[in-house]
Amino acid sequence: MVVIGKILTSWGVRGEAKVLPLTFSNERFGQLQQVKIRVGEGYRVLTIEHYREAGRFVIIKFKEFATAEEVKQYSGKELLIPEELSPPLPEGVYYHYQILGLEVYTDEGEFLGKITNIIETGGNDVYVVSGHKEILVPAIEEVVKKIDLEAKRMIIHPMKGMLDL
Repeated sequence: MVVIGKILTSWGVRGEAKVLPLTFSNERFGQLQQVKIRVGEGYRVLTIEHYREAGRFVIIKFKEFATAEEVKQYSGKELLIPEELSPPLPEGVYYHYQILGLEVYTDEGEFLGKITNIIETGGNDVYVVSGHKEILVPAIEEVVKKIDLEAKRMIIHPMKGMLDL
């Protein structure tokens, strides 16, 4: 499953949800009929009636919610779709779920840790690598030399001083 958004709270009184989009294009919500949210050990299917943009957020009306109180029960829940519904990306571009959990090694073979978070800075992402210490790795070509999704591995060439902190 791929995360494409997160329910923040209700919007108005008619059961609309204010959603933080976590996808490349907000138009994605108009192309989908359903999304899922994790509930306990399983999933609940939500049917998208309509959506609209509101600044950097998306307002979605789900068929299953009629009131603000119903939406608020799911505040903080991630909206999920099956991986096969994700559009293919250009070569060298990855979804966050593909990057999270990768083992990171230097180009000299030193294991640094695993990617535990991704910080979006606007210019380029920054990967948080947790190992013996936490390292911030800028997602730029000069540093990230290879990403091997099958081996779940990233090779980097650390910038001067990057590993000294």
